[in-house]
Amino acid sequence: MNKDDILKEFDTLAEAKRKGAVNLKLCLGFALLVVVLVLAWGLTVNFSALNKVVVVERSGEYLKTHGEDAEDLFIALVKNTCSEATRYANSFDRLDMKRNQAHAAFYINKNDLNAIFSKYYNDKAYSDAVQNGAVYKCELDSVQRIAGDNEPYQVEFSSTLTIHSVSGQRLKFLIRTRGELVRTTPQFPENVTGFFFSQFLQ
Repeated sequence: MNKDDILKEFDTLAEAKRKGAVNLKLCLGFALLVVVLVLAWGLTVNFSALNKVVVVERSGEYLKTHGEDAEDLFIALVKNTCSEATRYANSFDRLDMKRNQAHAAFYINKNDLNAIFSKYYNDKAYSDAVQNGAVYKCELDSVQRIAGDNEPYQVEFSSTLTIHSVSGQRLKFLIRTRGELVRTTPQFPENVTGFFFSQFLQ
């Protein structure tokens, strides 16, 4: 064999390895550039998404949207949970008694809910609604306290129970409630807030 031919083949092999290394570096650099560009595009979409969301009312008018602060959203969900829980547990008439009791079970634990139902049963409130047509309507007045950095969250709130009799007479009672809230999976339409009372004392 010729010595020059052997050296030439080694030079070709070394050149091919060098080109392969350069090509690999170029491919990796291109892939890294693509990843960085995709991340930059994602951040741009994330920061400007609210400006591109258009909410249209049924009438066709545009509604303005804006991002809510996480703490404000949390407080709103807790207040809504308190309102729905006290409304379903304490509001009833002859037509929607069973439905409201079933809805209340999505917000309040079984033991505390049974205690509330037993109180109304022993006070003859359910028979008053069924036989005499009385309407019991409970509405949230205010939430006095929301505390806790982690679950369960401590809440205290007050609501007003109004009893409408057939004769037109109205009786009002103040209900003070304290409880502990935990997060659950929202269930539409029964529990849309995703909060549940593990303790509910009124």
